Amino acid sequence: MAATAAKIIGGGAGLETIDSSGSANAAAQLSDIREADAAFSTPPFLEPVKTTWWKNVGFLPGGAAKDVSEEVRAALLRFASKLASQPLPENQRFIISAPRMLASSAFAKKLARAAETVVLAADRPWQAQRSAVARAVELASGLGLLFAPGAAERFVAVVGCDTRSLSGEIAKMRDYLGEGSNTVTAADVDAVTSPGRASEPEIWGVTDAVGDRDIAAALKAFRRFETQSGAAVSVSAAVERFLRSLIAFKKGEASGVNPFVLRKYDRFAAKWAPAELRAARRRFMNLRERAVSGASDCIALLALELVRALRRRAER
Repeated sequence: MAATAAKIIGGGAGLETIDSSGSANAAAQLSDIREADAAFSTPPFLEPVKTTWWKNVGFLPGGAAKDVSEEVRAALLRFASKLASQPLPENQRFIISAPRMLASSAFAKKLARAAETVVLAADRPWQAQRSAVARAVELASGLGLLFAPGAAERFVAVVGCDTRSLSGEIAKMRDYLGEGSNTVTAADVDAVTSPGRASEPEIWGVTDAVGDRDIAAALKAFRRFETQSGAAVSVSAAVERFLRSLIAFKKGEASGVNPFVLRKYDRFAAKWAPAELRAARRRFMNLRERAVSGASDCIALLALELVRALRRRAER
């Protein structure tokens, strides 16, 4: 989250920070909400751009703080309503970072409509993806657009989960399609969509492509990680975990998994034979160990392994 915030903030000019890491009681939490509200309501003074970063907010719905008072919950909801109803000018940004936020809460749903507000929370990746996909579908509908099956997920994988970026890219898509079409396909997404300004590579962009055995999409998603330190370790480990989960799913060991994930895994499982999954997992385990040992050729090997694993037998 800190890396994502730093990317949005840039050089730090015009930055105002509110740190809620020590706000363990209702009085301190209410004070932080008032301070955040005041910062949101105050335009830039000397700097051309102002960024407010409210960080370590552990008392959001579903967060780390226990027994959050009703007064604090109500104040949070009022503030979220304000963020959603009063758009910021182009020279202001508002970032909230938290250990966790329940994506299905009323607070999160209101914030989803705040186009200039970026929320960075350590939710599970599928939660952030599901929320962003729903937001993209809603924004597209407002411009008379529909996503073809799978296109909304690919759109979010490219743009990221920032509402302003989603809105801007959907407007660009409307112009690209013109009046001749109202359906956004995966090919349209690949043709014109760009990463959002707050977008960081999301590992599920790689793992979803692996599940679908889509070589082009997997390599495109992987390229967003190539220049990151430790990419070979993190990506190979993520793919290995994903393949392990898919093996368990095919064995019927998927109790307690979210329905959104189950629907995706059901689609993925139909495209893989158990022996193929085991062989692919074994190769990525070996590659991860090679990367951990410091081998210098692992980025190239990872791209090759993605191609090898995703090719169907008839294509080999």
